[in-house]
Amino acid sequence: MSHVGNKLLSGFFAFPERQGKHLAKLIKQRGNRAAWFDPTCGEGAILNQLSIAVEKSEDCMIRTYGVELDKGRFQKAEQVLDEVINAPIESMVVSNNIFSLVFLNPPYDYGIKGAGDDKADRKEFLELERNTRYLAPEGILVYVIPSYRFADKKIARYLSSHFEETEMMRFSDEDYKDFRQCVFIGRKKSSTFKKTDEEKMSFYQKMEEESFVEKYIPTIDSIENVWTIPEQIGAVKTFYTKVEDKERYHEGIVNSPGFLAFKNRTKPRTLQTGGDPILPINQGQMALLLASGAINGLLGIGETLHLIQGQENVETIEEEETQISDSGAKTTKYVERTKRSVSVKLLTPKGIIQKLQ
Repeated sequence: MSHVGNKLLSGFFAFPERQGKHLAKLIKQRGNRAAWFDPTCGEGAILNQLSIAVEKSEDCMIRTYGVELDKGRFQKAEQVLDEVINAPIESMVVSNNIFSLVFLNPPYDYGIKGAGDDKADRKEFLELERNTRYLAPEGILVYVIPSYRFADKKIARYLSSHFEETEMMRFSDEDYKDFRQCVFIGRKKSSTFKKTDEEKMSFYQKMEEESFVEKYIPTIDSIENVWTIPEQIGAVKTFYTKVEDKERYHEGIVNSPGFLAFKNRTKPRTLQTGGDPILPINQGQMALLLASGAINGLLGIGETLHLIQGQENVETIEEEETQISDSGAKTTKYVERTKRSVSVKLLTPKGIIQKLQ
């Protein structure tokens, strides 16, 4: 199977750059500002290509938004789009009726089956319905799916009831045989009442037959109509995911005042030594100080300078115990005990090492 075929089967399909050049000739931007959105943006290439082409020809400013689930593709999209979020589109919270243009090239797969559902809807329809909400009234939708999928009853009805000034086109001959993709362009109706155009719906449903598509669907490079994209009204105030990035969680935790206070309370205490003792130190206390290492280091000055090191030795010994009962019988048992001792080493000014126990 070809590389293209593998990508189609895996649900990922990047819009070809050659078809992007044809598509860019069919759209122009009204006004000097707009927000365009690709909810499954991949590497961001097509939205970047279209926005650059329109900005050059129309002298306008287009802010591009994208969402991409795959980490690798997201990192590439970050380099070319203005704002991109690495998350599933299902987790996004986005302002409704805000984007001037939505470019929708959804995965060719099934959505997640919910509790009580008899079956799961395909993502082509789920994403069409979801992302039309984000498109501004009279905004332009560019919808790209395999040609036969337009025959799906839900998709055919939705397109023929929610959009006007529509056109269906297929890829130019250089790419159509490899991809079998068609492109729908339409303007979102501004009225709340959505009447279905039965003639269009019937036409879309016939696209299940490949012979019908090749005969009646024109190629994108033969289309002469041009769609004017409306100017953006208002800012995109809501654009975030409900699924938080783990890296942000980690950064927030380690820099939080509570975590810093916890670190300060739990870090090991440093043994502070030095100065004269308040009371005279007896032999046993000196042994404990030596064993703990509290007075390791240099002691004395000049000819009395000594390097001293103390340590505590712990070993297990076995002792014999004899017990005599009331009847005079003797019982012997062996008991393990812990024996502790102190070892002190001195290095004198003359270089002699002495070991004291």
